[in-house]
Amino acid sequence: MWTLKKNVYIDRRTEEVYQFTTDPRYWYQWYAGLSEAKNMVGTGKKGTSMDLEFTMLGKEWPIHVLVEENAHRGDGYIWRASITGGIKAEQTWLYIPKGEGVDITFEMNYELPGILLARVANRLYIKKLMENSLEQTLQNLKDISESD
Repeated sequence: MWTLKKNVYIDRRTEEVYQFTTDPRYWYQWYAGLSEAKNMVGTGKKGTSMDLEFTMLGKEWPIHVLVEENAHRGDGYIWRASITGGIKAEQTWLYIPKGEGVDITFEMNYELPGILLARVANRLYIKKLMENSLEQTLQNLKDISESD
């Protein structure tokens, strides 16, 4: 199991960013390598589930996402989901108000499929690809959220 953790500050109201990022209908617009949701049940709240595809190394990996938590936490919010299928993972997003904007902490614990690891012998390369994908995802989110 590997872990990725990154922070991004977005100069937009916490609630607006939180509402946008927890709505699965928009994920494909900013989450690098993610398809539109299919077979979605729910609107992003706890218990919502859907099927998606995550593209990595030129291959689409089918995944299933189940929202485990979506709630107020202190002054901010928490959103947490489990991912199964081609990639197994747990994602947690924390939204903490900061000034006029929001500080987001993203953490993901993940396990990649053996077939992928067999295709690419250098595991550090795969980890770097995942880090780059996350950085692109957060930059996409920042750019979209801060635009008018």
